[in-house]
Amino acid sequence: MPSSTRRPALSRTTRRPSRQRALTIATSGVLVAGLALNVGIGPSVADDGDGVGHRGLAQGSQSGYRGRNQTSDGKPGIVVGPPVSARGRVVQTLNDVSYEIAPGVVLREWDQVDGRQPVGQVRMNLVSVSLDAANISFEELSPTYVTSRKTVSQLGGWNAALAAVNGDFFDIGRTNAPLGVTVNRDKGVLGGSREGWIPGVNSTLWFDDAGPHVSPLSVQYTIRQRRAWTVSGINHPRIPAGQIGVFTSDWHRTSGYEVTMGKKRAREVVLRKNRVVSNRPKLSSGKKIGKKDRVLIGTGSAAGKLATLKKGKKITLSQRIEGGKPTVAISGDRPLLVNGVRTVINNSIAHPRTAVGIDADGRRLLILVVDGRSAVSRGYTMVELADMMTALGAENAINLDGGGSSTMYARNGTGAMGLVNEPSDGTERLVPNAFGVVYHAELPPVLPIVPTPAPTTPPTVPPTP
Repeated sequence: MPSSTRRPALSRTTRRPSRQRALTIATSGVLVAGLALNVGIGPSVADDGDGVGHRGLAQGSQSGYRGRNQTSDGKPGIVVGPPVSARGRVVQTLNDVSYEIAPGVVLREWDQVDGRQPVGQVRMNLVSVSLDAANISFEELSPTYVTSRKTVSQLGGWNAALAAVNGDFFDIGRTNAPLGVTVNRDKGVLGGSREGWIPGVNSTLWFDDAGPHVSPLSVQYTIRQRRAWTVSGINHPRIPAGQIGVFTSDWHRTSGYEVTMGKKRAREVVLRKNRVVSNRPKLSSGKKIGKKDRVLIGTGSAAGKLATLKKGKKITLSQRIEGGKPTVAISGDRPLLVNGVRTVINNSIAHPRTAVGIDADGRRLLILVVDGRSAVSRGYTMVELADMMTALGAENAINLDGGGSSTMYARNGTGAMGLVNEPSDGTERLVPNAFGVVYHAELPPVLPIVPTPAPTTPPTVPPTP
């Protein structure tokens, strides 16, 4: 098992370290005295639900949110009271430790005490990466198949990652496939859809030769012989009515009516070397998809269109990514910050969270995991998460999957690899992919860093548009 370094256990009113930690700062001042200051409490797009229905996929309104959950697991978050900083309370950071775990890569852990009830403190885990550092690459980490799940520790360890966090929201309990656009450096496009699972909302963290970006991406497919037919995406767990989904060997085995949300009006066409080799009115389940095969599944009126394709018919597919030319991409449900402007308004439901941000100069990447759903760490609302990313220097940031999925695996202060946060399930959850930082050289010893006193005034947070 990977070794693990933990912060001392904390009560709601006192902090009693269970063991000595290097560079512990009893009171290092204010990190963000006014996080969520002057932000009202009320419902929002993100408050309307979790982005996944009870069977794991976006349902309902255009936002895709129903109920009060905002994570793949669908578990309820903690309903929190108003920010006490609005009454002049000082936010403190305790147990603040930092280590340079590789040249240009710093791991920081601390406890944010703000008094906001019902649990007035939050545990933070941050990896900060200089984009000017040598021997660094950023990677999408996936299991062998899109529909497989592994722990972040497994994905990080297999890929020799210096640090890794959980990635995309996913179709938990059904196909287990990621919901957003996924691009692996070696395998290329692993999955994605033409509109996103929350149309007009989804965003992606992606990389090209210019560096990191946070913006929408979509996968656009065309059947060259039938350009008027709408292809919903590739290796995506939901095919809307009247559209066609494409599945490859990266999906592994056919999933039957799981991908049609149980709707029975559907048809399956198998292509091999761009020729139709079978055309069935009933969807197969558990059939392995060959390396040279493409499985087309049409729903609703699209099932009738596929029925016209005869055996031996030549069918070729063209693919493009709209929004950029990524070499690596991993998605979330929505941006937190766009060009310095906060784009979320939920400030009443707290969950464990995972976020990635890019600083204003585009020279630093910030990877944050916030622990939650426990007696010592409540988690963060979306507003708190966005404001924290702003306080840490991010100008653009994305919300990745949270809840029991929120996990950080990294080289710790002892130089060993292991978990540095405390997942809310009590153990690591199996996830469909992860985002990793890889160091391509021999690792030097870990260097402890003496923390710089935090600012005594809150950051200026632009209003929500």
